[in-house]
Amino acid sequence: MTVPGIFLDYHGPIDFPVIDSLLLKLKSIKEFGDLETITRKRTYSLIVECIENICKHSALKMSADKKVQPHIVVRNEETRIIITAGNSITPDKREKLAKRLESVNSMTVEELKELHETRINIKPEKGANGAGLGFICMAFKSGNKLMYNFDPRDSGYLYFEVQISLNK
Repeated sequence: MTVPGIFLDYHGPIDFPVIDSLLLKLKSIKEFGDLETITRKRTYSLIVECIENICKHSALKMSADKKVQPHIVVRNEETRIIITAGNSITPDKREKLAKRLESVNSMTVEELKELHETRINIKPEKGANGAGLGFICMAFKSGNKLMYNFDPRDSGYLYFEVQISLNK
């Protein structure tokens, strides 16, 4: 059963079969399909980016502890779509993530475009997990600052959560 206003609410391990299932479920939700085309496409793209980030960067791929399992929640509000995604990370990743997010949040749309063009044309370093475009794309597509936090867990990991607000 779908809760009104909630397009997606998933907590648990994320792998490729789960990704396929989540995206198929999302496409089948009438309210999601009823969104304006541009809003729907941007929302879908942002969800894919969040899920890919969780899949690539989660410190704990599988855990019975629900407090450290990845999650993604997408809700439809009157004037915006809110996407919240979280996963566990090791404490040493905090500073780098915070710096990257603060940098992206401080940029104008034009600066984000320029950085995107620069990054997309750079050959990734050996062993790198991509070109570092995730947060840049999230900020650019949403048109808003990315909210985030780091919550310490008893396991010694941090729970990293990002919230993206997309105006309709």
